[in-house]
Amino acid sequence: MTQAGDTLWDLVRQAAETLPEPFSRAVLVDWVLRRRPDVEPSSVGMHIQLATSDAKNANNPFAHRQPLLDRIGHGQYRRHRPTGTPVETRTPAPSVEAPAAQLASPPPAAPRDMSADVVLVACSDAKAPTARRARELFTGAAFVKARAYALSGGRPWYVLSAKWGLLGPDEVVAPYDVYLADRSVLYRTSWGAWVVAQLAERHDLGGAVVEVHAGRTYCDPLAAPLAAAGATLHQPLAGLQQGERLAWYGRTPATDHDRSDFATCPIPDVSPLLESAHAVAPADFLAAGRAAADRPGLYSWWVDASGADELSAGLDDLVQPGLVYAGRAGGVRANGSASTNTLWGRVAEMHLGGNRSFSTFRLTLAACLSAVAGRVMTESEVSDWMNAHLRIAVLPLEPNDVSAGERELLHRADPPLNLSGVDRTPLRQTLSRLRSALKEME
Repeated sequence: MTQAGDTLWDLVRQAAETLPEPFSRAVLVDWVLRRRPDVEPSSVGMHIQLATSDAKNANNPFAHRQPLLDRIGHGQYRRHRPTGTPVETRTPAPSVEAPAAQLASPPPAAPRDMSADVVLVACSDAKAPTARRARELFTGAAFVKARAYALSGGRPWYVLSAKWGLLGPDEVVAPYDVYLADRSVLYRTSWGAWVVAQLAERHDLGGAVVEVHAGRTYCDPLAAPLAAAGATLHQPLAGLQQGERLAWYGRTPATDHDRSDFATCPIPDVSPLLESAHAVAPADFLAAGRAAADRPGLYSWWVDASGADELSAGLDDLVQPGLVYAGRAGGVRANGSASTNTLWGRVAEMHLGGNRSFSTFRLTLAACLSAVAGRVMTESEVSDWMNAHLRIAVLPLEPNDVSAGERELLHRADPPLNLSGVDRTPLRQTLSRLRSALKEME
């Protein structure tokens, strides 16, 4: 039972002892905040990180204590079990603290469930700049692939919109800036009931199977109202990370809809940026000189294993070694204007030049590393870290090819540290908060 004066460590321990396993980081944070509404979610998140058996923070003030949690997957935890402790086979019943959707079985091996009557596809953060049909407005990599999957199956499908609820594929809507993860519990609960009510006006839900291609932020609010309507919620991607989700769609035959309708110009080959063999150390890039990269183009940043561990610790989420960030330099913008920036200017002078005021990538790295260190990292420390853990690959392009190439690169790589032109994942939401917090501290 929670007592007045309980520390955050005590509350994390109580949550781990109370919640049905497995439980998510979001459920842990929510459990604690209900009892300590005076603390910041980031403080709870840091305690969860430090209470995990694989915590890598060298300055962990709780290192002498027995861990409270074991991380068993992407954002998923269980109570800590010392080596040799048998694992219980009993699965606790769902409770109000842990939505039933998070206890779903692992995704099936087959990429399709043809028994589904309706397919719902979550919107994406990346959008076209002007009003379009719903099927064309959202341009994120996961949305494009899920749209292709829905179209190829021949079943009725709809778009899940954080603002509009349920959208028919041909309904015309303007770009908007509403994210379901940012809304209150009351909003999300009401949103789920609204979506199911809209769906019930178009389909008989009694006995229907509703297949949802979305993360838990969208699926959880739908679970109870769908069950009340007599429908079954099917989540074929449950438990998969973003890269695994894109690979899941790769097992489904491609269709003509597998690309954004905005890629109307020839798409350059971005494969060199997706192969680690083409990445070089920052010192080698600089040694080659301005002439080697004094053109518009694209670039990709790669991190080694120890660097990925540090980024994971700062974000309290898994960052794999490999390609973590990608972007463009120069080229023709969407509005037709031309940028005079070059790969040398972007990489050498902005990213490696030592000022995060002019480099969102440096800001991202500083935010993650500062969260691990517990203090604001200096520019020289960030530069040293980049030289120690990162490699860079560049691809010069003609100015007119840069925009199409960037869309293709983000579509194929889905770099975890990019915030624009990609889906709004829990990791990216954490990254946004860390960057905002760092700006406020400076």
